[in-house]
Amino acid sequence: MKNSKTLLVVLITSGLTVLLLWIINDKSFTQSTDIPSPEKIVELMGNQTSFGVKGNCGMCKKTIETAALSLDGVLSADWNGQSKQINLVYDPQVVELITIHKAIANSGYGTELVEHNMDNYDELPLCCQYDPNMKLKSN
Repeated sequence: MKNSKTLLVVLITSGLTVLLLWIINDKSFTQSTDIPSPEKIVELMGNQTSFGVKGNCGMCKKTIETAALSLDGVLSADWNGQSKQINLVYDPQVVELITIHKAIANSGYGTELVEHNMDNYDELPLCCQYDPNMKLKSN
């Protein structure tokens, strides 16, 4: 019962047993509380991590983040082109971290743990075709 409160009052007297049952289900007894969405709860309880992803530009950013966010259990993804790091919030009960690495690598971008898919890398726009020997800083 969202936004309602039930009050149950039971009165028992000695001698003659009197049972009074009073149930109130009225919104006037409710308190305004902001219950976080299930996504926010999982985000708060999920894992936050970052790791290196090779790339060059804003188009890379969009593709990398889209690849990560395409997986159930990835709640947020933000790739920084300068640091070459992606910051993630994910639910480890839904998706494994290595699966996120593989999804990004499959989109054509190598990560710290998984090399890029060469066919998809070749299909990237020229500005996105980074140096495959690029060194990534590990966390």
